[in-house]
Amino acid sequence: MRGFHRAAVAAADPDALPPAQLVLVGVDEVARAWLASWAEDSERVRRTLTIRRLLDDREATAVVTLASYGYGVETALAVESVVAPAGDGPAAILRSGVHTKEEIDAMLAVLATALPEGEEASWFAHV
Repeated sequence: MRGFHRAAVAAADPDALPPAQLVLVGVDEVARAWLASWAEDSERVRRTLTIRRLLDDREATAVVTLASYGYGVETALAVESVVAPAGDGPAAILRSGVHTKEEIDAMLAVLATALPEGEEASWFAHV
């Protein structure tokens, strides 16, 4: 897998930049079958995967989407976020462009109270 080292570093260090993608190399038959079913799944395109290196048991967990897959194409996973190992508490997403519906609704509710009556918060973007 190309990009694993950067993903593992980013999972341990919030200041490290994660890879934009992970490229799967030398996929076995079981993994190929799983990837084929994922490629056809239009309901669940985003997956959380924990990848462990057999050499030293180092692992990285990332939220990914299938970026490229097919005959003659390298299988690549677009990395949306990297998750820190759970340790004593729940796993923590270190960086992500993905937010839950509840988080977005809460933000829009706060913005709606700050706007003049009749205005919609949908135009607001904070950078």
